[in-house]
Amino acid sequence: MAANREALNKQLQQIVSSLKEQGILDHQFEIVHSLKEANSPFFLAEILPLFCQDVQTTLRDLSRTLEKEPVNYYDMEELYFKLRGCTSSIGARRLALACLKLYQAVGNKNKDRCGLALNGLRHEYKTLRSSLDRIVELERRIVSHKG
Repeated sequence: MAANREALNKQLQQIVSSLKEQGILDHQFEIVHSLKEANSPFFLAEILPLFCQDVQTTLRDLSRTLEKEPVNYYDMEELYFKLRGCTSSIGARRLALACLKLYQAVGNKNKDRCGLALNGLRHEYKTLRSSLDRIVELERRIVSHKG
């Protein structure tokens, strides 16, 4: 069983390395991953779904705010800061970079550019989400193996 656990850990490391090479994740993700040792073996498998839930909620709130007339750019900026903070803290590099386009569009009070930026955020989130789902599945399999 220890060999299987080692193989799963190696697979996880390869996935994270690939995601870093693609610019999807950055070094912050490794820091978050290392916290599981200090907190709980389930830490990453618990925190990543919470992160995804927060991002989904914030993207939904951004969409709703953008649909209202007139657009409340102050609320858009607040939601940007919330999204940017959680993406940076987890190490979601490309999603954090996509946030900057939203920030610029909000700063310019340009509804069309906000919409385009929001679409870009959704796309990056979709890419990130599938990767995080794979990581969570591997983490759960690793933790379930004793030895």
